[in-house]
Amino acid sequence: MARKEQGRVPQRILRGRRPRPAFTLAGRSYRLERTLKQDFFAATGRYVGPDGERVVLKHYHTEPWLGCPLAWAGRLMAAREVRHYRLLQDTGGVPRLLGRVGRTAFVHAWVEGTDLLDRRDPVPDDFFDRLDGLVAAMHRRQMAYVDMNKPDNVLASADGRPRLIDFQIAWAPRLDRGLLRSPKRRLLALLQEADRYHVRKLKRRLRPDLMTPAERAAAREPPWFLRLHRLVGAPLRDLRRRFLQWVGAR
Repeated sequence: MARKEQGRVPQRILRGRRPRPAFTLAGRSYRLERTLKQDFFAATGRYVGPDGERVVLKHYHTEPWLGCPLAWAGRLMAAREVRHYRLLQDTGGVPRLLGRVGRTAFVHAWVEGTDLLDRRDPVPDDFFDRLDGLVAAMHRRQMAYVDMNKPDNVLASADGRPRLIDFQIAWAPRLDRGLLRSPKRRLLALLQEADRYHVRKLKRRLRPDLMTPAERAAAREPPWFLRLHRLVGAPLRDLRRRFLQWVGAR
């Protein structure tokens, strides 16, 4: 799985350990081969097992920040992401989940391929049809990916099929209970609409030759809530980046 993070030198961050040098799962020992990503919330590494097989371990940080205890957040976020992977295991569109390591880490299989950010060759003609199908299967499970705007989260595997990784901010609310069922359904529908828009946007970027004029026009027109997010979110994003640069984390 050739991902952008593989060529990136991990930045100093505000909290948390680097990926652990080794771990054991189901009686098998794995050693760190390469750090893939590290941010405020988690660290991810590629590991090699006793038979040379590669896996990915992601562990969420539990260290406090500015005196605030955050171990509970690491446990909650790990449990959420594992649940998201489990919901999609039968689709064939996500890496195979291999197990948990403690309460804040999990392991999934390594997928050979390239992400769409680093892809140099055109994806197969049926790639986006398959990606549409994968996203539709996810939505039928009452789930939104939320992070489809990042092309390095979408892989073209060695067989040319799409795979999705990194479900850290995906959302799969429980809609059968509570007083907020109706607002949650409406929010989920908006996030799913954003998923579909970002798939069209990726297709316009990588395979516009396969799109009709109507599809190309739709890919240029984001939903109203994404336009609003850009107006509000861009200044906040720039402020966050300046803060990280100020504290030396970028």
